[in-house]
This record gives sequence, C-alpha cells and structure tokens, in this order.
Amino acid sequence: MKFVPVFLLALISSLSSSSSFAGTVAIASPANGSTVASPINVHATYNGTVPATYMKVWVDHVAGTVQHSTNVFDTAIALANGSHLIEVQAKDAGTGTVFTTSSNITVASAAVSIAPPSLSLPPGGTQRFTATDSAGLAVTWSATGGYITSSGLYTAGSSNGNFTVTATDSKGAAGTATVTIAKANTVTIQNPADRATVSSPLHLLAAFNGTAPATYMKLWLDGDPSTIQRNTNVFDTTVGLANGFHEISIDAKDSATGVVHKSQIAVTVAGSSLSYTTWKNDNSRTGQQDKETVLTPATVNSSKFGFMFSNPVDGFVYAQPLYMPNLSIAGDTHNVVFVETEHDTVYAFDADMPEPPLWQVSIIPPGGSTVPQALVGSSIRPEIGITSTPVIDPASRTMYLVGETLENGSVIFKLHALDIANGNERPGSPVVLSAPGFQPTEQLQRTGLLLANGNIYFAFASHGDHMPYHGWVFAYSATSLAQVATWNNTPSGSEGGIWMGGAGIAADSSGDIYVASGNGSWDGNTNFSSSFIRLTPNLNVVDYFTPYDQAKLSKADLDFGAGGILLLPDQAGAFAHELVGCGKPSPIYVVDRDNMGHHRTTSDSQIIQSLPNVVGGTSGIQANDHCFTTPAYWKGNLYFVGNNDVIKSFSLDPVTGKLSSTPTSQGSFTFVFPGAQPVVSSNGNSNGIVWAVDRSSSVSLHAYSAADLSNELYRSSGIGAGTKWAVPTVINGKVYVGTQTKLVVFGPK
Repeated sequence: MKFVPVFLLALISSLSSSSSFAGTVAIASPANGSTVASPINVHATYNGTVPATYMKVWVDHVAGTVQHSTNVFDTAIALANGSHLIEVQAKDAGTGTVFTTSSNITVASAAVSIAPPSLSLPPGGTQRFTATDSAGLAVTWSATGGYITSSGLYTAGSSNGNFTVTATDSKGAAGTATVTIAKANTVTIQNPADRATVSSPLHLLAAFNGTAPATYMKLWLDGDPSTIQRNTNVFDTTVGLANGFHEISIDAKDSATGVVHKSQIAVTVAGSSLSYTTWKNDNSRTGQQDKETVLTPATVNSSKFGFMFSNPVDGFVYAQPLYMPNLSIAGDTHNVVFVETEHDTVYAFDADMPEPPLWQVSIIPPGGSTVPQALVGSSIRPEIGITSTPVIDPASRTMYLVGETLENGSVIFKLHALDIANGNERPGSPVVLSAPGFQPTEQLQRTGLLLANGNIYFAFASHGDHMPYHGWVFAYSATSLAQVATWNNTPSGSEGGIWMGGAGIAADSSGDIYVASGNGSWDGNTNFSSSFIRLTPNLNVVDYFTPYDQAKLSKADLDFGAGGILLLPDQAGAFAHELVGCGKPSPIYVVDRDNMGHHRTTSDSQIIQSLPNVVGGTSGIQANDHCFTTPAYWKGNLYFVGNNDVIKSFSLDPVTGKLSSTPTSQGSFTFVFPGAQPVVSSNGNSNGIVWAVDRSSSVSLHAYSAADLSNELYRSSGIGAGTKWAVPTVINGKVYVGTQTKLVVFGPK
C-alpha cells in the first residue's frame, strides 16, 4: 500500500464534502407551463446557507435584472404576447458555483368574458352574471340601467331600453353583456303598501296594465281564493281581516294571451289604538309592549325576519323612537314614527315604508345653532341638541321635548310642545327653562320626559362633571306650559346629577315620581346625591333610600344613579309596591316604595334586597362600572344588560319580593360599554321576546326568547355606528332603531 500524506487526505475529504452540496434555485412565479398576463412577476429563491453573491434573471437567453447578496429574487417584467423562457441564476458565495433553473411560460393579454352575454329582463327583474378572466384575476362589476352587487347580481331598473353590464379586472381588461329591459304586463297593488301596518276593514285596490280588460282579476288571502272580478283592469274591494300578519295576492288573466299575472304583498293588521308614546312604553318604565300579535318566537328568525328599510337623519339619535297609529297628516292617514336628533331636528316618518319625512322641523331659532361639544365638554359629540326621549300626549296630539341650543353665545334649554300632525309649535311654545341657581352651560338634560298629573317632568345632570352643576327636576303644566315646580337635589352642595342612563323619570299610580341621583353632596335633609328619591307631584321629597356606603361611592365617582328606576307591578306578597334599580355600584337594589329605608351607616339591611356582583362585566372601558341600564319586566322576570356583560334574567318571588340570587337564564353575547336598555314584546302572557341593541363598532339588534335567554332568536348584521342607551321600539310587527345617521326598521320578510 502506498503512503498518502495526511494533508492530502484532509484535502480530499474537504473536496468530497463540498461537492456533496447541490444548490437549487426554485421559481415560485411564474409557474412552468402557465399562461399569464403582462407584466409578469418573477419570484425565485436559492437554498444556499448564506446569501448568494447575486441572483440574475434571463429572458429568452437575454440577461436581465441582477440582485446582489440575496437568496430571494423578485422583479416585474413586461413581456409581449407569446412563448418565453424564464431562467433564474444564483452564484453560491462559498464555492462560486452558478446554479440555474428555468420556467417556460406563455404571455397572453387578459380577456374577460361574461355569461350570459345577453338577455331580456322586465323592470325590477334580476339575473346573476358570472365572469371568467383569462389571467385568473378577480373582477369588479358595474352596470347601467339598474344596480349590480359585488357578486354579480343585477337588478333591472324601471326604464325600457338596452343596457350594459361590465366586468373589469385589475389589469384593466373588461368584458360586457347586454341587458334589454322591456316592460311586461303586470298587476300592481296600489293599496295598501307592501309591509304596511293597517286597520281592518282593509281597502284593496289593484290595476292590470294589459291593453284589453283582463278575463278576470282574483284576490287570494293567505293562500286561499276570495273575491273575483271579471272583464276589468281595476280590482277594487274591501275585506275584513283579523289582527296579525297576512299575505295578499291578486291575479289577472290576460284576455289576449291567457297568461295569468300575479302580484303579492304582506301586511300587518293591527288595532287602531296601539301606540308607543313614552320611554319604554309606560310610566313605570317596565319596557313591556304586551299587545304584539305579529312578532313571535316562531317568526323572529333570520329566514322570516330582518332588515326592511332605513331613513336618513341629520344627527345622532339618542332618543327612543315614538309611534302613533292612524295619524292624519296632510289629508292622508299614516302610522307614524317620530325621531329626534342631536342636530335639533324632529322627524315624522311613515312607519311602514321608506319615504321622505311626512314632516320635519328644526327647533333652532334664527341665528342660533346646536351646542358644540367642545364648548361644554360633553361626552356627546360633535354637537348637542335633543338628547332625551320626548313624550306624546295622545289626547291633545302634542309632543313635548327639551332642546338645547346656542343663542347669542349662550346655552339655552327650551321646552317645546309640537303638534304631531305638522310639527308646528303649540301656542305658548317654546318656553325657556330657568330656575334660581340653574346654570345651563354646565347642565345636560338627559332623562326621558314624563307626562303625569297633567304636568311634564324632566331632569338634569351634567355634560362631563364640569362644575358647578346639580341634579335638577323641573315640572311644567302640559296645558299652559307654566312652570309648576323645580327641585335642586344639592342646593347647599354640588353635583348629584340625575343621569339614569337616559331613562325616563318614573311615576306610580298615585302620581308620585321617582329619580335616581349620582355622586355628590349628601346630608339626608336637603342634599340627596347617590339616592333613590320619591317626590310628590309638586317636587317635595316624600321618601328616599341612600346606600350605607354613600360617602365611599361618591368619593370613588361610583354614581349610584347611573342606571334608571323600574317600578314593579303591584305584588301580592309582603311588599306590594317595589322599586328596582342599579348603577355603577355592584348591587341590584330592591326597595319597598312604601318605606324606602332612608340611610343607615353600616349596612343596607333596611331594604328588601341588595344583590351584589350579578350584573356587569369586569373588563374594557369603564371596567368597574356595572349597570347603566334599566331592567325590563315581564311575567315576574327582570331582564338586565350590564356593561360588558351578557343579557341576564332574574325571577321575582311574589311572596318575599326578592329576586333570584343568580340568573335564571342568560345569553352568550357580550354587550360592550355601556351595556343595553332591553324591552319586551309579547301577546299578553305568551310569545315573550326580549330585544336589545348592542353598541359595538356597528350596531346590531338582538332578540331573545323571554322564557330562556340562552335561545337567541335573531341577531342582525351591523347597521352602522350607534349611540349610548339606544332603545329599540317594538310595535305592530316592526322594530325601530335609531343610529348616528338613520332610523333603521326591521320586520317580517
């Protein structure tokens, strides 16, 4: 055996190790054998352990872009149509070896084709179009003569003619299809409108646009044949229908062609007396609407219930929409929904169809304006106008509201009395609000208005804890608009704002009224912050409850009166008259209205119940705040939606007067700050549904079975930015929700 020097063995070993590395270049784009549109994106990688000295592209054997010190190559190249060879090289930084890979491609100009390429549609007809792009690019749709969605669903307009549908890709390539819109023979139901809420008997009027009288026109009610009229193009009849939801169809047989044409609508028949005229529908603030014959747990779901239409408004809507049926306006009868905005505008909309306002009025006087948020430091932005929910007197057909305006540099509050038929001010309206020590700039009128004892009551807190402010209650005569009384709840102190989460002041059957106050001065004599207070109709203190830790709560800015007050229906047990409320402190308080308990220094044992830590979440904005809500009541159950919490139900024991210590049922959806104000619809003691509005980045409407909140019947998609304390109004088969820009209406599909 020959002797081999050690240094040669080492060299041979080193060379053997180096040659074992096989570098590779991988072209991720364009793929080998692919057809692409110009410009093309060349993207390649090299698997070396250190960056390559360079990576270079060759196109059809011609050198192109070079990129140094990299293992990733990326560039765009414009190429003519045809076949091309793409090669990418990488020079290994360690060995100097050049590695190469290639991709054969075909470049073709992008082309877009649409199917079907042409068709005819009647006015309002629909067609789904599809597009094929040769480069595999996504397309955007546009159309004339109608409307097309992002998915290619085209809806024809009302004009006859030839129109175009276009699909365009990101490279600018486009394809077109032709749509011919031609008027077809149709049956049009002229009265009532689709989805309208109407009274019985119902006047039905329809027309057929054939050139000759129809052989017959026939009425179908809920799928069953009814009246038939022959040799006519006009169908005119009156029918009696029970309350509830009905489907109405009218057929017309064309005498020339024998074709039967059909039109169908749906209506809700409701009694003429059902109205919604105050915050949460009654002066006890129960949130009940127990004459709902259309909306049931069986019909409120995504297939049978949903968005119907919306009407734009000019400002944020904090007030709950109100409703009056069968109101005569300009010679026509309408169900009317009323909306008020922070732009100091009042709207009267037809409640059943998307139309321009029946009337709208601004309460800003000449030369005045709304109040800028920056002027008063309010949490309401960008302007303050009408914040609280008005009240309507159905007997006099008058709406009472409080508006805030800026006039000659001064903040002014006025009580307005408007004729609901036209929006005109009643005689003597408006009235400037004033009282000794009342300073408008520091006050905010937040609570919903109350009509009781022939008076209009409303309360004040502050815009943002800017001193000096107090909690105020004002009373004015509903007939003369003369001031009846005022009450300052901290006359020798400060604060004590009556916030109540936008809730309405409550009143019992005797005419006494109830408010909840926030932190501030307290002595139990003339200063009543952090308390539930019972007042006579002339605003004298009759009774009160203040929690034992009032001083601690006040110091920590835990407003006892952050939520509203619910007066329970009379009970048969030990406590006939009860009050329930909650706020920033953790407990739900249950109080005997006949003996509210005043104040004790060590506990709240004098009241019926203090139920701590059951409502309100523990994370997010205002993490330690719990209950800005006023619960809703139905069939012995109370429904709460606390801050950052799920909706919860507590049962009321009619004997002890106490609530269940834990929820009897609850939902799974978390309502963000500040929670929600729930309401209940039912048909007496059946078909209970709890409704609430979530104020997340985009408002959603939620509906739950009142019998079991874990059964969420319906949840809408987002309807736009919302406002705090938005309360849905549920009546006659529809749900009305105010947002920052519009009134949104939900109902049967």
